[in-house]
Amino acid sequence: MSSYLPRESFLAIAAVVAADGLLKKDESAALSHALQAYGLGAEDVTAVEAAAAKGIDLADLDLGALDGWQQALTYAVATWLAQVDGIVNTQELSTLRRLGEQLGLPRPKLEAARSAAFDIAALPKDQRPGKYDFSGIEERLAEKLPALRRASLPPST
Repeated sequence: MSSYLPRESFLAIAAVVAADGLLKKDESAALSHALQAYGLGAEDVTAVEAAAAKGIDLADLDLGALDGWQQALTYAVATWLAQVDGIVNTQELSTLRRLGEQLGLPRPKLEAARSAAFDIAALPKDQRPGKYDFSGIEERLAEKLPALRRASLPPST
């Protein structure tokens, strides 16, 4: 169940991950895995990794072209990656809050996206998806927001 997330989604995710000015090894590895999982091209990968390393301001991003599912998934992945190192600090929380505002999703959908990331982290170890299993977060998010997921799927032929 791998959705398409554009470069702008990953620039927003990079802004959250690098919000504290420290791109930790776990965060960098998780971001790289996400870029691979969602099939971004080499040029986009380089741009996102550079932005994460030097920092990026959410205000510089235009997230208006994202559909509702991409918005929710961007927020869920950002939430997931912010906690991958075991610590979500105040700068990351503040940037996540600003990301939520910039995405413009209604609060219940933002809460569902945030909850999907935390639900996975709280699963018993033997039931938890792998550390970089982004399909697991998508599946959980699809359970919480099925109509939003269905609306983003191409029509059946």
